[in-house]
Amino acid sequence: METAYVMINCEMGSEGAILEGVKSIDSVKEVLGVFGNYDIVVKIECPNVEEMREIIAKKIRQLERIQNTTTLMCAN
Repeated sequence: METAYVMINCEMGSEGAILEGVKSIDSVKEVLGVFGNYDIVVKIECPNVEEMREIIAKKIRQLERIQNTTTLMCAN
């Protein structure tokens, strides 16, 4: 099982909508609003790196009002 944390920066005021959108994605295990350099942190668990890439690139990053993401892949 692969684990990654995705830190999201979004447009001001859109945090709630993005939190709800991310929660609805399969493989998302935890979603937290945070303070600091990022607005939201997402924990994802997938069976392989290819599926992880698909979720991040085609589901999370395609949500409206996301400005950018940073992904931390966990070492197994």
